[in-house]
Amino acid sequence: MRIMPMSLLCLLVATGCGDDAPQVPKSSLAACSFTDACALAEEACNISQLCGPPAPGEELYCQPEKGDRKCHRRCERDTDCGTGETCREVEASRRTDVMESITLCMG
Repeated sequence: MRIMPMSLLCLLVATGCGDDAPQVPKSSLAACSFTDACALAEEACNISQLCGPPAPGEELYCQPEKGDRKCHRRCERDTDCGTGETCREVEASRRTDVMESITLCMG
């Protein structure tokens, strides 16, 4: 039996070449806050607020909140994110005067 080149091409297409790549889930985008953490361990709340230590006799001063208050997947590169998301560095502060960098999947 002789296999024709066109038959071989049809065989490759029928087997679904390249469809074996695992699908990475997208961020849940569940609501979160400083007190209500994300339910999934692989996600972090996109919320930040920088607060300075109060001067003697003064109240604590905080800058306005930043972020969308939604749960985003943590990542190291774009392939860690779901379809339509990219891995981006975000500066965050948890109502302190310390800034940290975290990387989150953003759509």
